[in-house]
Amino acid sequence: MNSRLEKIIDLKQPQLPATKIKQKLNEIYVNPKCPIFNYVNSLAADTSKETVTRCLQAIAKHTGYPDFYEINWAEITSTDLNSLIHNLKAKELSPKTISLYVSVVKGVCEHAYLLGQISRLQLDGILKVKGETGSRIKKHQVISRSSFQVLLERIASSNPTNRNKMLRDLALFHILIGTGLRRSELATIEISSLVLELSSEDRVTINTQYLKIIGKGNKERYVAIHPITKLALEDWLNVRGIMPGPLFVKVSHSGNIDVENSKPLSGSAIYELCKIYNTVAPHSLRRSYATWLDEKGVKISRISKLLGHSKEVTTAMYIVDEDSKAFEDVLNNLF
Repeated sequence: MNSRLEKIIDLKQPQLPATKIKQKLNEIYVNPKCPIFNYVNSLAADTSKETVTRCLQAIAKHTGYPDFYEINWAEITSTDLNSLIHNLKAKELSPKTISLYVSVVKGVCEHAYLLGQISRLQLDGILKVKGETGSRIKKHQVISRSSFQVLLERIASSNPTNRNKMLRDLALFHILIGTGLRRSELATIEISSLVLELSSEDRVTINTQYLKIIGKGNKERYVAIHPITKLALEDWLNVRGIMPGPLFVKVSHSGNIDVENSKPLSGSAIYELCKIYNTVAPHSLRRSYATWLDEKGVKISRISKLLGHSKEVTTAMYIVDEDSKAFEDVLNNLF
């Protein structure tokens, strides 16, 4: 692809506000004549825009370029795309990742066609290129109920002088395991998603059994709040307060909470908390939620709806069944 790369956009153009990406990734610039801008701007969810931007940066990196604006999309052919796939396979990227990158390239090229920058013949050749098939076996951990209790005890003992942080983190992990939310969904929950009231003892309480979530593709769904999860969340709310804003915000080392001037905890910050408390990743907690429900006999169709999956087959892949546990028993306990 190297011979086909050159600048196609003025980087002094204003940025697309909805796609401000951290971690030194390039941002999308507003230019109606640019296929990158048109493709990213056509995506409904901000999380999708962020994912595509990261993919574009990765594609540029894997092809030897520091910036995805260096790619001349008007000259890309099916040969270039097949070369990219071969390059990614050589670097042992997973089939799922390769297919995602191929999909992003096709998306940009489709908008290049709509802008009259490539021919229909050129686009058809690109669209015929198939992404990588198959799957790479990946071990996903599922936390047990007893291990989750150990995690809660670890959170409490790790914050002896910062009660507010302890209550926030206890509530956060209760929400993760008790609702199966994606970390990106958890990071965007606003306090307005809850129905709150003040009890006669001046304690903030949650007067609902459900939490409204805006998931992938801006799809709305409701998840049930278990009474135990509800209590942990109420403990946090009674120190956070009911000021409008993100449900989970930063807590200073001294325990101060400034909701008005604080940004919500990001998905990356939530992931870091998992590392700090030496537990499984947020997505493994999501899988644990699905597995726990399955163990209690909840129908997979219902679990799928709670997780926000469009296909039950995706949910089935989340659940660790008895056969998988039997293998783990052998590996962990045979000798």
